[in-house]
Amino acid sequence: MVEVKLENIVKTFGETVALKGINLHVKDGELFTLLGPSGCGKSTTLRIIAGLDFADSGHLYFDDDDVTYKSSSERGAVLVFQNYALWPHMTVYDNVAYGLKVKKLPKQEIDRKVKWALELVKLQGYEDRYPTQLSGGQQQRVAIARALVVEPKLLLLDEPLSNLDAKLRLEMRSEIRRIQR
Repeated sequence: MVEVKLENIVKTFGETVALKGINLHVKDGELFTLLGPSGCGKSTTLRIIAGLDFADSGHLYFDDDDVTYKSSSERGAVLVFQNYALWPHMTVYDNVAYGLKVKKLPKQEIDRKVKWALELVKLQGYEDRYPTQLSGGQQQRVAIARALVVEPKLLLLDEPLSNLDAKLRLEMRSEIRRIQR
């Protein structure tokens, strides 16, 4: 885990000011939620923290390291998107293993880490299924396993429960809290 500090973050898209002087401090190990109406800048803030977008001005720190202009991979942060972003032509195993294969880890290590991540999200035995064969909650857990398997310093979730029904939302809230511990 990592301590995150945003100092006076500004982000514009053309003439539209998405973030204006955002300051935020999230302590190491803290479970933190950004709440607000649609279009208020929650996703933009997460994308900046993850390194998928850069702020126009201001500074972002992980612990005491200024990561404002570092790439996503240099930051060690992973963002799980609202729509899960699973590859439909790939099995659960291949979706979860993707980041490890990109890192060119040995197959035995990939197998071990994928097994660990799927056990963590309680999807052992689903390795050979495709995303279309899974419920919304199961797809979300695959996306979370894919994020966790690379052992990020920071896990960011962008509206991870918005596409789920009320019962699944409650279950996934509990799962996220359990995984965070």
